[in-house]
Amino acid sequence: MISSRQEIADKIREAGRRATPQRIIIYEALWKAGSHPSAIDVHRYAIKSDPSVSLATVYNTLHLFEEINLLTEFMDGNGVIHYDPRTHPHVNLICDLCGKVEDLEYAQLDDILSDIEHLTGFKITVQTLDIRGICTDCQALTSEQSVADSASD
Repeated sequence: MISSRQEIADKIREAGRRATPQRIIIYEALWKAGSHPSAIDVHRYAIKSDPSVSLATVYNTLHLFEEINLLTEFMDGNGVIHYDPRTHPHVNLICDLCGKVEDLEYAQLDDILSDIEHLTGFKITVQTLDIRGICTDCQALTSEQSVADSASD
């Protein structure tokens, strides 16, 4: 994580972009909003620091941050785009039922990505792996529903 406003500004400038106060606020809000926030979540936190930050500015800034590799974006099982400021190699476990996203730190992921590059010649630029499935909470609910359905038959 980039920890200070100066570090955020430096990262934005290194990418050849202007480090405006709103961009810095939006990056801070991205982290404060919690795990894998949507643009609306980021906006909710950004306006606490600067009420003039519009939702359109948040969307535009998040797209800029993806271009300059300060975050990655992905769609959950419900079609909602989420943003992840953790750009180091990791796995996102995405629930197709509730949309929850969990990070999994997987030590062998670097090796897997290197193997893929070596085998295919494909240059990987985003080093996260999105895995879709059903989270344990939804599995439990589905199991409980199946039991309830069986009991009513």
